[in-house]
Amino acid sequence: MKRAIAKGAAWMLLARFAERCLGLVSLLILARVLVPADFGLVAMAISVIAFVELAGTFGFDLALIQREHPTREHYDTAWTLQVAFGLLCAGIIVVLAYPSSWFFNEPRLIPIMLVLAIGRAMQSFENIGTVDFQRQMNFARDFAFSAWKKVISFVVTVTLAVALESYWALIAGTLAGRLAGLTLSYTMQPYRPRFSLAARADLFAFSTWVFLVGLASFATQRTSHFVVGRQLGPAALGLYTVGSEIALLPATDLIAPINRAVFPGYARMASDPGTLRQGLVDILGAIWIIALPAGFGVATLAQPLVLVLLGPRWAEAVAVVQILALAGVFHAAASNHYSVWLALNRTKVTFLMEVLHFVILLPLLLLLCRKLGLIGAAYAELIATMVSVTVECFVISRVLALPRFAYLAGLWRPLIASLTMVGVLILLLGETSAGALAGHPVWQLALAIPVGVIVYAVALTLLWLLSGRRAGPEAIVLARFGQLASGLIARRAHPRD
Repeated sequence: MKRAIAKGAAWMLLARFAERCLGLVSLLILARVLVPADFGLVAMAISVIAFVELAGTFGFDLALIQREHPTREHYDTAWTLQVAFGLLCAGIIVVLAYPSSWFFNEPRLIPIMLVLAIGRAMQSFENIGTVDFQRQMNFARDFAFSAWKKVISFVVTVTLAVALESYWALIAGTLAGRLAGLTLSYTMQPYRPRFSLAARADLFAFSTWVFLVGLASFATQRTSHFVVGRQLGPAALGLYTVGSEIALLPATDLIAPINRAVFPGYARMASDPGTLRQGLVDILGAIWIIALPAGFGVATLAQPLVLVLLGPRWAEAVAVVQILALAGVFHAAASNHYSVWLALNRTKVTFLMEVLHFVILLPLLLLLCRKLGLIGAAYAELIATMVSVTVECFVISRVLALPRFAYLAGLWRPLIASLTMVGVLILLLGETSAGALAGHPVWQLALAIPVGVIVYAVALTLLWLLSGRRAGPEAIVLARFGQLASGLIARRAHPRD
């Protein structure tokens, strides 16, 4: 099971890496062709649509993964409900197009939302059989399915952005991605769904709390967009949206693929509490090793990152990236909990944690955004995330009866190594900002990133050795490197004729 999870996580990380490479190339082009207000305008529409789509966020695919032996009735019912809720969402988006344009005082939202409603309707007919890619832990197929959708969306978006220099390129790219997903789901998966509601009671018994979690998650993730868009306008929302995307790279691009891969494994471990506890501790150790240096690194290198990726006119996003990158570290640490609660069929706990986050976030947003602008919104998110994640860590430790300090066992080594890396990077940035590399953020990043990686890797290895070479992610990685080195030596010693 551990090997299967590790292999799945590797495929998911590869998928996310490929997706992010496309995303970064796209961002490099779009940020220079479009203006922040264009991104903000699309973010307004997406925020409203994301709220509407909550009507269909019942997680029927998750229910199929969580069940040990789902039948064809379960698959057909899940697809039928997916279509029904998808068409309902598309209709509501059409109805809300005008009220949304009034709320944001932005008439351009009306045609944008009408076009995106078409995309939502198409997406609802995707083949539910693709869920078997995860159920059977066939992550190579899952990777191909996801990658092709992103490639098609990327080509359409970038081509039209260069040709039109309009926010409509973003809309067209989204539409193309959803059409590609619909087509690929039937070409890559032989299963052919039929209309049925035979298993609706069984599916809803699991999915009701998934829906409530989606509702609360939307409130925590999108409230800042509504507040910033309403109080500060589309340009500020564009800065906040793109800045948060860069800041949350550790959580969205590195940790989310791991969580996607481990859920089927957790579902199989759920009947054995001891195995599940150890599995969680092992996965958390791996998450700490990745999330801490990535989050602290993004926060430390925020200025050259923004200048290189987005350009000088996005300089106001630097402070947002720095603050939200720290929030991303906390978010990444707790993101794996949702997979555990799903496996145990206790998603009510996640719902309560999301409600707690929202209750803390909303008043902070209204207060700090009015007083400090964009930076205030970022600080509100950081404070709310820190408090809610701390509470959830305590709850999951109690529910799973984890031994004292077991949850934090894998934290101290990557934390000290990350802080060491940050100290070196700050000194390095100070030297390069005053030396020959001043005013050259590309070269600053080219120097800082490999230095940061080397410093972190060396510090982490030394701390692991000093701690007695404890079993954990470091031991697994070093053992793997040893196997690769042995294989290379063997091939050199016995070359093929």
